[in-house]
Amino acid sequence: MFQQHRPAPAPRRDRKAWFVPAAAAAAVLAAGLTATLGAPATASGSSGETGAAAAAAPLKAPAKFTAESGRDANSLSWAASTGARKYEVHRAPAAGGAYSRIGTVTSTRFTDDKAVPDVAYRYKVRALGTSSQVSPYSSVARATRDTLAPLPPQDVTARKGAGPGVPLVWRGGGTDAVSYTVYRSTSPTNPATKVGTTGTTSFRDLGPLEEDRPYMYYVTGTDAAGNESEASQIETVHN
Repeated sequence: MFQQHRPAPAPRRDRKAWFVPAAAAAAVLAAGLTATLGAPATASGSSGETGAAAAAAPLKAPAKFTAESGRDANSLSWAASTGARKYEVHRAPAAGGAYSRIGTVTSTRFTDDKAVPDVAYRYKVRALGTSSQVSPYSSVARATRDTLAPLPPQDVTARKGAGPGVPLVWRGGGTDAVSYTVYRSTSPTNPATKVGTTGTTSFRDLGPLEEDRPYMYYVTGTDAAGNESEASQIETVHN
């Protein structure tokens, strides 16, 4: 009888070469998940930098705040506050009362042309930043929309013979004038000519002046807001 042919058994693989310890498998799996899903999201920068960005430096009150009186309006100005986006201007009567906001600007200047003429006011300003940041108020400044002219100068007198030209002196009358303007004419019917301006109560007209001719002088006062007074009395001089 023929003996049944059986194929030779296949070579037996060494299963130990494919064995992976459980700990190593877990590490490989974890590495694969990390590569697939990505590392946990983290905020850019350190935690200290994040906190600094979240809590910006507080705004400082506007410095060098000033209020200047004017005839047509009161003018306010101040130094810029670092980080400020805009500024709120507040006003209150100088005689007393609560402040109210009268404007918001992005510059460091404000013109209050709504002020009631000849009423004194108190002003203050504060800065506004991002994220609802609000600075403390500035110092308080006062101003008055001045529409009242000073009183006329008094006792204008020419001191002929005291040096060259025609020297004039007068009294300010106790007004708020900060400068004086001297006018000259050769006749009551002729228009007067402005001959000079001074911050004191004296002036010397050096001409040109003609000999043996009368000259008539008067003086006006002007306040800081630009209001000019009425004319003083006329002083006549024979040169």
